[in-house]
Amino acid sequence: MAPEQLSTPSQNDKIMAVLAHVSAILPFMGVIAPIIIWTTQKDKSEYVAFQALQAVAFQLIMILAWFVGMGCYMLSFFAMFLGIPFAGESGQVDPSIAPIFAVGFMVPFLVFGAMFVGGALFVIYGLIAAIQVFQGKDFRYIIIGNWLESYLKKNN
Repeated sequence: MAPEQLSTPSQNDKIMAVLAHVSAILPFMGVIAPIIIWTTQKDKSEYVAFQALQAVAFQLIMILAWFVGMGCYMLSFFAMFLGIPFAGESGQVDPSIAPIFAVGFMVPFLVFGAMFVGGALFVIYGLIAAIQVFQGKDFRYIIIGNWLESYLKKNN
């Protein structure tokens, strides 16, 4: 099923591939569409099957990245509160450890901001994929596309 030199995809194939990639705009729920497209089209069109499988892998990575980012966010947020006992009896922060509290306060916001920007970039990349496949091009996600192709070649 590896699409090394596929024939030109039909208009229906392009639309199905676009739907698989464009579903990246729906975080978490969007992974359902490429799974359904792959299962229904894998025997009909190698082009659609490969594009949908890439979209599934891409969106699963996006979900995993979100969970890792949320884990870092929560860890940094709670780590800041774990430092409260070091503030002293009067509630005043000892000037020698004040920078640690300042960094601990900023880290959750930096992690959350990075997650927001990263999520936007994931969606934009999925939309770029949708545009490419709508034009009938054989789009491949960086790393995922080549890895998936070699995996499919090895297992067929």
